Amino acid sequence: MVQPTKTNSTTQAAKNTGASGKTTKTNQVVVSGAYMEILVGGPYKWDGVVHPYGHAALRIVVGSKDVVYDFGRYGLTWGPFDSEGEGLLNVWTSFKGYISNENRYGRTTTGFVYYLESQKAEAVNAHFAEIIASRKKVKEKFATSTRYLLPKDYHPTTYNCTTMTIEGAKVSGKSIIQNPGQYAEMRGLSWIEKQATRTQNLPENGIFMPADFQAMLEGNTEAHYDKKNVYKK
Repeated sequence: MVQPTKTNSTTQAAKNTGASGKTTKTNQVVVSGAYMEILVGGPYKWDGVVHPYGHAALRIVVGSKDVVYDFGRYGLTWGPFDSEGEGLLNVWTSFKGYISNENRYGRTTTGFVYYLESQKAEAVNAHFAEIIASRKKVKEKFATSTRYLLPKDYHPTTYNCTTMTIEGAKVSGKSIIQNPGQYAEMRGLSWIEKQATRTQNLPENGIFMPADFQAMLEGNTEAHYDKKNVYKK
């Protein structure tokens, strides 16, 4: 992997990542070679309604490919608080398209970058290729993304944007899960939602909320991120 070079220009850093958003770091590195970026979106307010849960997605850059895997409740929903729904995976071939869509809500997205060997990055892409193999494509309004209906429904604690992102990121070989019990606070849920959640099945590591995931990535000393970006409108 080619070693990254340093630059003090936040504008140039955003240009190199394809992002139109800003970054809080004053000393940026230009990434050359394959990398993984775990994208954690924060809460936002839209049409007067606060959306506190956050979001997580996974970006893989290798060679000429720059892909974002974005899973969520983008179709029919049901269950308590409409917390369950169709399992829909967006595959974005433009990071600018993905982050612009996130930014339009006024949401801040934090990106945790991990440098990878090319074969590790390709292994993550292969993981998602297997997930979407022979799956039904659903009409999508964005020209740079393809939406797939997965056979498994979205579930708020065991099969959501965070768990999907974690499973994909683990294929890279990076030890992104460290001391999860310290961070599994169910950040973003109301007291009532937390009580309801305790009656549900939980992932083995206990991490299913984006903000908990972000806190764990921030505190990870075994596989600390190589770079952090902050994208906002």
